[in-house]
Amino acid sequence: MADPSFALQVALFDRLVAEVSCPIYDSVPMDASFPYVSLDYEISSNDDSLASRRDIRLFYLSVWSDFKGQEEVKRLMAEIDAATHERPLPLTAGRVVSIRVDRKQTNREPDGVTCQGSVTLRIITQH
Repeated sequence: MADPSFALQVALFDRLVAEVSCPIYDSVPMDASFPYVSLDYEISSNDDSLASRRDIRLFYLSVWSDFKGQEEVKRLMAEIDAATHERPLPLTAGRVVSIRVDRKQTNREPDGVTCQGSVTLRIITQH
């Protein structure tokens, strides 16, 4: 079975576009306005090289906002959580065994205005 990495990215992107109330970007345009979510990067490691191909993937998302305070970032992170945590995610290649929100974090950027949230998804895939 083919590696599910790109199929996972497409399915995750489509889910977030459908269920999160701001733009979702894989490549953020230079003129993008706040708020938005960006698909940042993915780290994959083989869960068991002797058995079937199961990979543990850490998928990192960033939430960006210029709303005063962290309210908007936290609301959008909650929407990401609701859209992904322990919900089935059909793929065109391979399958998702498990998807969990592993970590959420917020911080204010050095400009004192922009807030950034980070969401880490822990996804187990099989192919």
